Amino acid sequence: MADLNYSNIFSIVFLTLLAFLTTSSVVPAFGQGIELTNIHTSPSNIHVGDSFQINATIVNNSPGMIYFNGGCMSPLSATFDKNVGIGQAMGCFAIYNANLKSGENTTVVGPSNNISYIANSTGTTNANVTFSYTMENKSENTISKSFTFDISERTSIPEFPSISLMIFALATLVSVVFASRKNPNLFKL
Repeated sequence: MADLNYSNIFSIVFLTLLAFLTTSSVVPAFGQGIELTNIHTSPSNIHVGDSFQINATIVNNSPGMIYFNGGCMSPLSATFDKNVGIGQAMGCFAIYNANLKSGENTTVVGPSNNISYIANSTGTTNANVTFSYTMENKSENTISKSFTFDISERTSIPEFPSISLMIFALATLVSVVFASRKNPNLFKL
């Protein structure tokens, strides 16, 4: 029987282990590979006094499925350095669990329906957006990303009259025309 050379066996085991570790590190571990992209406000132009939401695309590049709240209970939240207040809004009860398979993406909107973001002063604002989710192994995770947006002063002259104002003016005009046809002396001086 041949003599065993322990240094050769050790070298083979070490090199095999090293090769395994270096090739397996390119595959994301659970909780890794979730990305926040395309973060923006809705509406895109925010003025002082406006309520707004944050939209973000969630990309699942992890090897497994992720789970998160849907409906009125948003998995997306934000904190702001200045110019934004947090208010209460009407809530709803349409809460469900959503999932996102590996390789898929979806757009989520925040905040939850019982919270509102309100622009309270002008200027450039930094936001830290956080997405909360659960992995297949039931571990709860978050991922955060910062973005910047501007809040401007509201103009005193509306850019376009609201539809309700236009309907009111048209209804008033039609009423005057019908009333004057029915009674021609109604508007005589």
